[in-house]
Amino acid sequence: MAVTKNYRVDGTDDYTIKYEEKGWLSPTYKITCTRHPHNPRSTNVNDCHLYSSGEVCVAAGKEPKSLDKAKAIGMAFCEGYSRFIRTGKFPNGRKRVNV
Repeated sequence: MAVTKNYRVDGTDDYTIKYEEKGWLSPTYKITCTRHPHNPRSTNVNDCHLYSSGEVCVAAGKEPKSLDKAKAIGMAFCEGYSRFIRTGKFPNGRKRVNV
């Protein structure tokens, strides 16, 4: 099952995020960003948290096991990516998101 959501950050940055369930015994969600603002900075995944394939980088062992958790990670990614393209720094650490 896959779900696609559109987000807008800061009133100007448009994102399209696809949430795709993978696995059947212990399913997790793959998060892919198919639309995002132009990145004039580093495209290194360690800096922008986005692979060249569009997959959002999620720490090993922290893959979301529910769609709500995947949506929270997707929203946090969008906000962080918008900050990164403006400042060159991706905010790390915990973030509370209501889905």
